[in-house]
Amino acid sequence: MTGPQQPHPRTSAMTISDAMPTARLTEMFSSIQGEGPYVGLRQLFVRFYGCHRRCVYCDSPETVTAWQPPGHQPSHFRLEQTPGHRDFSDEPNPVTPDHLVALCARFERPPGLHHAIAFTGGEPLLHAGFLRETLPRLRERGWRSYLETAGDLYHELEKVLPVLDYCAMDIKLPSVTANEAAWGSHRKFLERCRDAGIDTFVKVIVSAETAPEDIREAVAVVADIAPALPFILQPMTPFGPARNAPSAAQLLQWQETARERLPDVRVIPQCHKMMGQL
Repeated sequence: MTGPQQPHPRTSAMTISDAMPTARLTEMFSSIQGEGPYVGLRQLFVRFYGCHRRCVYCDSPETVTAWQPPGHQPSHFRLEQTPGHRDFSDEPNPVTPDHLVALCARFERPPGLHHAIAFTGGEPLLHAGFLRETLPRLRERGWRSYLETAGDLYHELEKVLPVLDYCAMDIKLPSVTANEAAWGSHRKFLERCRDAGIDTFVKVIVSAETAPEDIREAVAVVADIAPALPFILQPMTPFGPARNAPSAAQLLQWQETARERLPDVRVIPQCHKMMGQL
C-alpha cells in the first residue's frame, strides 16, 4: 500500500504564487486631507498595519512593527461608520482586494465625494502586491489612488507605478526621525516617480531639533531630480513624547534655505489635527 501522494513541487509553487494577496489594516475612515498641496480635499483613508521605520514623532504607533510584540498581526481593524463621528466598528483582518473595494463603495455617497483613496500607514508599500491587485479595481470604478509613503522602498514602488495616480513622498530627516539616513533610497524613489510621470510632491517633517545640513540634503535630492515639484515643510505636531515643535522663526529660515534651489516651497501644518480629525 502506498502512502498519501505529495503535491508536485511545481503545482505547489503555482498555487502559492497565484493566491490572491491580502492585507491587514488598522483603520479606515473618510476625512479631509490635512497635509501637503491637496489639503482640504475629501479623501477616503485606508491605513495599513506595519512599518519598517520608527520615527519618534509617529502619530500611528500601533502600525509600527518594531513597537509591537514579536509576530503580532492585528485580527481586526476599525471602520468608521459616520464620517467625523469616530463611531468605529471592528472588522476582521485580513482583507482581500475585492473586499476593500466593496468597503470603499460604502463611503462613496454622494458619488464623486472623494478626491482619491489615500493609502497610508504604517507603510503601504510593505503591501505592494496587495496594492498592485487593488488599484486597478479602484481605477475601473473611477477612483484615483493616493499613496502616502516614507519614500524609500523604491523596489516596491515599481510594482504599483503603472496604476498609481498620486504620491505623497516623505523625505525622512535623521535629526528629526532619530532613524538612519536614507538619502540614496530617497533619490532612487523620486527618480522612479519622475520617470513614470506620477503626480508627486515631497514632504519633510521638521522639529526644533532639525539639523540645517538635513534640510540642505533634502533640498538637494529634489533639486537634482525634480526641482519643479512642491516641497512641503511640515512642522511636527506634538504627540506622545515628541513635543519639540519648531518655531516660526525656524520654519521661515528653512523656507528661505530651500527657496535658494527650489521654486515651490510651502509651510503647511497638519490641518486635520486642527479640526479634531484623524
